[in-house]
Amino acid sequence: MSASLQFSESNGAGEVVTDGISNLNFGNNDSANIVTATYPVVAGQNSYEKYLRLNFGGVFSEITNVKFYKSAGAYVAGEAIKAAANQVFATPVATTSLIATVDVPTAIGSALDIESTEGTPTKFTSAGYSKYLVLQAQSTGSSPSGSVNTKTFTVQWDEI
Repeated sequence: MSASLQFSESNGAGEVVTDGISNLNFGNNDSANIVTATYPVVAGQNSYEKYLRLNFGGVFSEITNVKFYKSAGAYVAGEAIKAAANQVFATPVATTSLIATVDVPTAIGSALDIESTEGTPTKFTSAGYSKYLVLQAQSTGSSPSGSVNTKTFTVQWDEI
């Protein structure tokens, strides 16, 4: 057997957790599994922050070296996705994030390290959640209206 992974998203002031989300779409609503046509981000504004955790399951002895990065998909003019790793939950905002402030890395060499909530944050020794990864889509007035390009986010880890 080996480890399995699902993304979990937390929303709302009281933290409603949705395990196994079906998409990582950004929108102008603080909810999981956003339909972008229903909740579009207006050019010059930001999405709500996404508070995500990695939820490891399956059978494994140890997971280490967990990395997160954008591996594919071009940005359109005026678009950015900001990030912060290893955070605690706070109510998501649509104003410019004070937490997610760095560009999502685009290569494994500069990927964000994701920590466990276990006693040793550099490894997972049992099924469970990571610390929070906070993402926010930001746009400027020069961003085109309508849908943006699809992006691929990659999670990579070592497993024994």
